[in-house]
Amino acid sequence: MTAGKDERLLGLPAGDLTVTVGVGPRLVQAVDPHLPGAKDLPPAAREAIAPADRGGDLLLQLCAGDPLVPPIAAAALLATPGVRERWRQSGARGPHIPVSDGQTAPRNVLGFVDGIVGPRTPAEQQRDLWLAGPAPVAGGTIAVVRRMVLDVARFAALPVAEQEAVFGRRRDTGVPLSGGSIADGPELGAKTPDGRYLVPAGAHVRRAHANVVGAGLMLRRSYSMDAPAPGLLFVSFQNDLHTFTATLASMEAADALLPFTTTTASGTFLVLPGFDERRPLGSILFPS
Repeated sequence: MTAGKDERLLGLPAGDLTVTVGVGPRLVQAVDPHLPGAKDLPPAAREAIAPADRGGDLLLQLCAGDPLVPPIAAAALLATPGVRERWRQSGARGPHIPVSDGQTAPRNVLGFVDGIVGPRTPAEQQRDLWLAGPAPVAGGTIAVVRRMVLDVARFAALPVAEQEAVFGRRRDTGVPLSGGSIADGPELGAKTPDGRYLVPAGAHVRRAHANVVGAGLMLRRSYSMDAPAPGLLFVSFQNDLHTFTATLASMEAADALLPFTTTTASGTFLVLPGFDERRPLGSILFPS
């Protein structure tokens, strides 16, 4: 399908279509309850999640530059015998802002540059993104998917300076309130002459900062959505679920962004390692 050789695309070129596949904790536990990916997400604050919108056995993340391609590809994949759709969400990446060395990050539905910090270098990705083992999961990663409704109107009513205090960055440039460039990490200890932190204590960039959390980096890929309500489809990838849960706990303690959010769907999945002609997708974890 991603090579454009599937008639179910109805004649559309596949273009840059990608399909990322993950399996839920129930299936991983059936193989080995000690494997990465076998743990489920615990309940969290500010959730309003219907039972059908929590968890699941299969994640299909379809991405393409042509917005017509994902729904057609999804319809074909969901026609697979035995597959029953629980929930889906469409989203789009906003305008991309240059960060550094060919790296860009999009604006989100609140107008701020999103996903600036993450494991960018091969060393950081090896440390925080990819699973080194055990063998059945080596080369995979752990995904967390959260659909979050945002109170955009209430946030937009704030003065720009207060919006920036919520995030800890300038809205127009993405530069941390402590100064520097968009690619620079925030100087969390920097203060004004009268002793106030330049990056407020409740700023999102402080509460979610890896050094504050005491965990690794997440590769975050957020997608803005306008239905069923304005918000974000948050997707993060990490090689340890603790990275996400510890970050969320830090945010729940004091993050100024969290009161503007309500999570309405959630799940975590083991993203399967890659495949080739000799090794079908999932065959290492689920040998025939």
